[in-house]
Amino acid sequence: MNKKNIALAFAAGLVGGVISTYVSPRLAYAQSQPPSEIRAQSFSLVNQEGVTMGNFSFDTEGRPKLLLRDQHGHEVWSVVGEHHWNHSRDGK
Repeated sequence: MNKKNIALAFAAGLVGGVISTYVSPRLAYAQSQPPSEIRAQSFSLVNQEGVTMGNFSFDTEGRPKLLLRDQHGHEVWSVVGEHHWNHSRDGK
């Protein structure tokens, strides 16, 4: 083997390695433990087509609200919590 063949083989391996970094898919790893808490101001329940079928959020007065819709988007059930929040630590 001459030096030219060795240089070409090395260059081809280097280029192939660089290209494979951008072409190959990224590896995904499962979480070892699920999160202990998920925080948000609202949650949406969507069907397989991505249509929102329900919401858990707050109304305009800051009260928690749960709303469910039918397949046509019409509200079929909802409930709004009362705004009697007790902010003290001892619950009194």
